[in-house]
Amino acid sequence: MPVLGINITDVRINKSSTVSPTGQIEVKLTPKIKELRLGEIRLPTGKTNGIEVLFSYNIQYTPAIAEGSIEGLLMYLPPQKENLDEILDQWEKEKRLDPFMFAEVVNFITKEVSPMLMLLAKEMRLPYHIPIPRVEVKSQ
Repeated sequence: MPVLGINITDVRINKSSTVSPTGQIEVKLTPKIKELRLGEIRLPTGKTNGIEVLFSYNIQYTPAIAEGSIEGLLMYLPPQKENLDEILDQWEKEKRLDPFMFAEVVNFITKEVSPMLMLLAKEMRLPYHIPIPRVEVKSQ
């Protein structure tokens, strides 16, 4: 697994209204890669270089009842170590990632951040960002 760990550095959620709106509420999640830089991590086998990925994960409700963001960084080790400089050079020139790396990083961030968003939504009495399974009784 190329992603070794995640470090959350900032969590903010602001609730705009105390009145619950009626009707449909939409929740928009926006992951964003802010920066890539060379990083180093200590493993049992010694120090190894990797890529530190600085990210933000924004959540926005429509109508505007709340908004928030989670920021942090994670350590990414490319499958081939010789690709390390190539990935960083491409980021410096074009601010773009390989689609496979982007998908892997965003999926990892989403997996780590979703439980935190669920807890924050529960504590602040906001709708969840993913649907919760419900049991329905069917009449025969």
